[in-house]
Amino acid sequence: MSGRRQRWSFTGGGSPGRLLLVLLCLTATLVWSCRRPAPSAPQRRALRPLNLVLVTIDTLRADRLGCYGYTKVETPNLDALAGRGVLFENAIASAPLTPPSHASMFTGQYPYLHGVRNTGGFVLQSSSTTLAEILQEQGWDTAAFVGASVLKKLFGFNQGFAVYDDHMPKPDASQQSREYPERPAGEVVNRAIRWLETQSGKPFFLWVHVFDPHLPYEPPGEFRQKYNGRPYDGEIAYVDHELGRLFEVVRQKAPAEATLWAVLSDHGESLGEHGEFTHGVFLYEETLRIPFLLAGPGVPEGKRVMAQARTIDLLPTLLDLMGGAPPDGVQGVSLVPAWNDKPVDTAYCYAETLFPKMNMGWAELRAIRTNRWKYIQAPKPELYDLEQDPEESRNVIGDHPGEAQQLETRLKGLLAARARGGAEKVQTSLVDERTLRQLKTLGYLSGFSSREYELSGQGTDPKDRVSILRTLQLAVGPDSKLPLGQRIALLGKALETDPANPSLYYHLGGELERAGRYRDAMKLYQSGLDRGIRSGRLHSRIGDLLLREGKKDEAIAAYERAAQLNPSDVESQTNLATAYLEKGRVADAERIFRWILATGEQHAAAYNGLGLIAVGRQDLAAARIHFERAVELDPDLVEAQLNLGLIYKMTGDLARARRHFQAFVAKAPRAQYGEIVARVEEELAGLE
Repeated sequence: MSGRRQRWSFTGGGSPGRLLLVLLCLTATLVWSCRRPAPSAPQRRALRPLNLVLVTIDTLRADRLGCYGYTKVETPNLDALAGRGVLFENAIASAPLTPPSHASMFTGQYPYLHGVRNTGGFVLQSSSTTLAEILQEQGWDTAAFVGASVLKKLFGFNQGFAVYDDHMPKPDASQQSREYPERPAGEVVNRAIRWLETQSGKPFFLWVHVFDPHLPYEPPGEFRQKYNGRPYDGEIAYVDHELGRLFEVVRQKAPAEATLWAVLSDHGESLGEHGEFTHGVFLYEETLRIPFLLAGPGVPEGKRVMAQARTIDLLPTLLDLMGGAPPDGVQGVSLVPAWNDKPVDTAYCYAETLFPKMNMGWAELRAIRTNRWKYIQAPKPELYDLEQDPEESRNVIGDHPGEAQQLETRLKGLLAARARGGAEKVQTSLVDERTLRQLKTLGYLSGFSSREYELSGQGTDPKDRVSILRTLQLAVGPDSKLPLGQRIALLGKALETDPANPSLYYHLGGELERAGRYRDAMKLYQSGLDRGIRSGRLHSRIGDLLLREGKKDEAIAAYERAAQLNPSDVESQTNLATAYLEKGRVADAERIFRWILATGEQHAAAYNGLGLIAVGRQDLAAARIHFERAVELDPDLVEAQLNLGLIYKMTGDLARARRHFQAFVAKAPRAQYGEIVARVEEELAGLE
């Protein structure tokens, strides 16, 4: 669940004049990096040298494609792919959230086994064996192009990919430490096509992830007009159009008889059904049932399979088609027998969402599904007959106690090993094992504090909080048109009803900040912490507000607490490191900048910070390298443009100094950098 909302950030804000002062008095060392060695594994059976193209379409419901019977959206490219291969009528995701579901696809395991349990706060551990790793070990070229920040390499999904393109666009030069949470399908496809054009004949594995059907629904141009009033459908039509370009290039580069195709969604979307307006809270069909298409050698044309298929079955199915077998620990099975009308062991599918507990303070939900029945374990348990009631409008648990008991017993059996006789306990895993080792060498984890959750199934039933979901949709949903004061009033009333809900503090505080009520926002965030809500985001927001007041020491303390709770919040870490620089705590700042890079984040602001530190050590060569890397990663990072120009001037390279000074003048917002822009313009005049 995400949006394009931005918040005030220290990096790139505040008084720009300090940048020149900092530049003249700080230093750095060479960028330290550590590549993870290839995982050790037993010798695997040699695979057939087939190309593999995997496309995951975020937040796409199965009932919104033409090949699944929907007639209101034009999806000719996906429909044609379905006609060339197999379509699974009853494909089910293991979670209604992007990271857990993708982790299940790549590992063949349910979330409780691979450990990615929510969006944010969890990393796919380097001990997991992924599809990309298996193929890379056997000589495949591997590349991934993702459309959203929730799948950035920081969260471990780059394992096995030689190329992992996860750079999101910047909104503008005044927001230098921030990125949009997504990029459009056209940009993702363009980058994938450029990579395909460099391939020289080795078998390849290409993963393309497009995010557009996710909120906010903002289809471009002609698709907005054609699907006026139906923006979700417009996003789907746009994605199909862009994928058509990808499909055509693949057909030109790779022979059809040597190329496997897999297209599926990570989860669906609730468009108001059951009181949910997006996904993540409930486990109903609108968010769990997904499209799932396969085509290529070994796959029959025009086959529709009714047997239940699960995201955990993707890995073993693809390996089977390539002549291989899944590694130990895989819970999924090959679906190849299913299209030969043979039985497959997919009768039961497990699904979970921890989002209600971790993000809303309610009870978590778990479910087990067959082609006919779905049992949802909740404070008020539910049973639905999907054959008679596909909309899940009637809870029939009282009418079918035997079916409910049988499914509950099977569900408990799945989870028994995790619970160890009691309630399962889950700790956020904010860094993976490799990065954990790296951070320890940097001396950074002394204050690390992960959050533990007990999954008892007890607490507020999310069904009893649909009014809160409605309020959030009205007040901070992407289509909200309410006046700011009314949004604040609505969220305030919701908080009175649900005072243990972390999301309400975050959203209400954001609206108070937007209204300029910074003191009220500060009090609100602190009240949430006083209630026992452990949230790195709340501490980070407090740090932002303290910096706005010029209270740097207090802001540093708040950012440090945020880092202890959520080290993977790169923005807060960058703000903390910059505050350290201003206080002369160079070693602390350098440690954080290096941590950011050690986690795999190619973060321009971190390189810029290391460049500033290098200058103070009189190491202009190292400073130039860092500033050049910062500008390469983000040409709109005006601070790095300025710093690089100064370095070139100091070393006598006036032509390059002029180029970067000109870039700074062209890109720097005058409201923030007016005084410095004038001084740089004077420098440029002197370089003529």
